[in-house]
Amino acid sequence: MPDFFDPTPEQRRELEHIADGIPAVQRTLVDNHPQLAMPDRGAHQQQLAGSKVILTVKHPLPAALDGLGIFHETDRSAPQIGIGRMSTGLGCPHAETDPDFLGLMVAFRTRSGRRIDFITINDPGSPTDTPEEFLALLKATAHAAGAPGVIASQTKLLASLTRHAGLRAPAIATQVIRQTNRTVRSTSAYQQYWTGIVRARDVLGKFTFVPVSSVSMGADAKREPAHLTKDWRARQSAGPLAFDLRWIPFVDDRTTPLDDLTKEWAHDHEVTVGTVVFPKTDPDAIQAKLTAILASELGANPGNWEETPGAPPLALAATRFTAARQLAYRASQQARHVLPEQSYASFFETGEISAVLANELTRRYQEKRAAGHWVPEVGPLSAV
Repeated sequence: MPDFFDPTPEQRRELEHIADGIPAVQRTLVDNHPQLAMPDRGAHQQQLAGSKVILTVKHPLPAALDGLGIFHETDRSAPQIGIGRMSTGLGCPHAETDPDFLGLMVAFRTRSGRRIDFITINDPGSPTDTPEEFLALLKATAHAAGAPGVIASQTKLLASLTRHAGLRAPAIATQVIRQTNRTVRSTSAYQQYWTGIVRARDVLGKFTFVPVSSVSMGADAKREPAHLTKDWRARQSAGPLAFDLRWIPFVDDRTTPLDDLTKEWAHDHEVTVGTVVFPKTDPDAIQAKLTAILASELGANPGNWEETPGAPPLALAATRFTAARQLAYRASQQARHVLPEQSYASFFETGEISAVLANELTRRYQEKRAAGHWVPEVGPLSAV
């Protein structure tokens, strides 16, 4: 059985110190990028798509997951409503042809009111091995924000990474270049995604979202700056986009490393535990527009998870890296004033935006547009 992270007070303070650096990253992004007028996400700021999602759990489940969180419902075969968001990786808007990560977030709510969030990137490994290195990477990307052109941005990023990460900068840069090349070659955001490590009872593991339909990922010289957004919109307008949700449990430190986080886990033992579907959607419908804004305005957190059945919300997650992300996401969301969860809790039951929530989403959207802040383009909201 692997060791679970149980921090001392000093270790907790170390992680809190890392999280305390997130608001400064957000402010640097605002200072450096002309399309950011107020604090926004420190990463994954640019939304490609946001919509309702539907989860159907598959049975039988692995013992570690059975009865845990969203894998424990009165009617275990009933589809569950959630919200999903696709994004690029940087904390600022940019051409979708630029090197970057892609992110997939899907959020659900159990009948007891517990949030369960899956936060993923389109690579099986982490960009860095430690939270300290990840903060250095965020600082470097913030300092490079707004540089004119890809070459200038990459040059400034590498120089800034050397300043913030020291001797670890070359290794981090090599990993990031390798990972972001996947997106450079992508023609669609409909591809495979991986979560970080979570605890399920006494087992550590990862989830991966695998497209049900195959998509050609070869580079296209004719790609436009918003080609990923347009492709996703066209695909979801034509029909549902489904992902096979699979669980990859920890085996040993060699095949499923817990410290070398940049390395891919062996997955020949993965198990399908559900299907997540972005349903066919008319992007011009008012509810679809409002749901896309909701996806942009809500907060999600890798700490929104249940490690043992019926346990209280996590003080800190069971690995140091996930615990640091948990605190960092919380700090980011406080700085950007996310929507209070109670204001949209009913969405997880009905899949609809209430009139009160519609007014608040519209207010936030129009306020940001008026300030010159980048928001996902949803078109007119006059019908609200």
